[in-house]
Amino acid sequence: MIDTKALREKILDLAMRGKLVPQDPNDEPASELLKRIKAEKEELIKQKKIKRDKSETEIFRGDDNLHYEKFADGTVKVIDVPYELPKGWEWVRLINITSRIHYGYTASALTEGDAKLLRITDIQKNRVNWESVPYCNISNTKLDDMQLINGDIVIARTGGTLGKSFHIMDLTDVAVFASYLIRLQSVDIKNSFFNKRFLESFEYWKQLDKISGGTGQPNVNATNLGLLLIPVPPEKEQSRILNKIYNLFEDVNLIDSEQQYLTNLSEQLKQKVLDIAMQGKLVPQDPNDEPASVLLEKIRAEKQRLFEEGKLKKKDLVETEIVKGDDNAYYEKLPKGWVISPISTISKVISGGTPKTSNKNYFGRNIPWITPAEMGKKQNSMYFINPEKGLTIEGLQKSSAQRIDKNSIIFSKRAPIGYINIVPFEFSTNQGCLSITPYIMDVEYIYFALGQITPEIETRASGTTFKEISATAFSDTLLGIPPFKEQVKIKDAIIKVNSELTLFFQ
Repeated sequence: MIDTKALREKILDLAMRGKLVPQDPNDEPASELLKRIKAEKEELIKQKKIKRDKSETEIFRGDDNLHYEKFADGTVKVIDVPYELPKGWEWVRLINITSRIHYGYTASALTEGDAKLLRITDIQKNRVNWESVPYCNISNTKLDDMQLINGDIVIARTGGTLGKSFHIMDLTDVAVFASYLIRLQSVDIKNSFFNKRFLESFEYWKQLDKISGGTGQPNVNATNLGLLLIPVPPEKEQSRILNKIYNLFEDVNLIDSEQQYLTNLSEQLKQKVLDIAMQGKLVPQDPNDEPASVLLEKIRAEKQRLFEEGKLKKKDLVETEIVKGDDNAYYEKLPKGWVISPISTISKVISGGTPKTSNKNYFGRNIPWITPAEMGKKQNSMYFINPEKGLTIEGLQKSSAQRIDKNSIIFSKRAPIGYINIVPFEFSTNQGCLSITPYIMDVEYIYFALGQITPEIETRASGTTFKEISATAFSDTLLGIPPFKEQVKIKDAIIKVNSELTLFFQ
């Protein structure tokens, strides 16, 4: 598969370096554009619509071909620029092409008020649903200072969204912006070269990473943001670059769409393979195989032995009775030699737990401790490896978490339901996971069987805030159990087909 994210980043990087479209020597150089921007700002200052910013500077190239920066007090010093620009381009500080950079308004969100209060959380996938944005109360004086207008850009200044930008367009409400946003007003580079493309580029994120700081979570202040170095092409070249980016991104979007189609098709085919396998139609039956009914008797004997050794509780010996329906559905679908069995009959099912999180002595590297969130990162692999979290022995003892045998299966029972992995080492889990330790069964077959039946398990989940399958309901889930030798054949066939499908769709 083509890495389309990296492809977009490369297109933008070439654009910011002047390598995406050819330069035209007849274009008016960017220096003339910057002169007009400066003149426009001087007029706004003269009209007292904005204040002069004493941090503004002028960047120029000396006779020695080095870049210099001239400050308001007249001093000049050599500066390092990120890279060399084509002839006709210029480097400029962000503060020089904006009329103002400032923080948002600190206020409480209300159901009714004087103005909408745009927050970081209201900006999703580069869109704002203004109808869902809350209100706030604000005085007329502050409203004059904080009111958003079309053309403004807001940038998140802290946390996991640091640097994310949004260009205000089609705004019809009276709106202000919250304190964790920084507003850039009147960005005068034309054709949205800055608005839409520089703020998505690798160069922007690279510079932002250097200026963001903070002992807890990273953040950026308005002063440092204004010091970002912006590559400015001639105005006509900006238009050519933007058109080229648009056309190339359209091609990349098409690649994305085709790859998503292939991914969905691959997943559908893999699910079909599982469906066929669990009906006993993927590999031929061998009449010489010991039937699964005999296997279940061996499992019962093994469970009795473990009970007598104190490794199982009496409740683990209790089996759920399978009621044969009038339509005989379960039995008609089974190949000869197979049986239907609840998960609790063929495996031990254990819930997890979490020790008190405020006690740091409970968390360490002694026993791997797995959560659904971490499982979500491992779903491209059958086996769960390289755990990120762990408990100490004390943490295990002071919680309902338990030590689980290696080569057991974990199944996320909530948020979301249905992440599945095999764990090749001893481990523990939080309460969002169930652990399945099979008796005398092929663990990889059970892994695939659970994957096939997960949609049915989800239908039996309950809950209002989020859906969850209880340990009891999960334990009652019925699986088709083939003879042991056939289990091995089935899992081998599934692995082979899945591998071939993966290679085919790459």
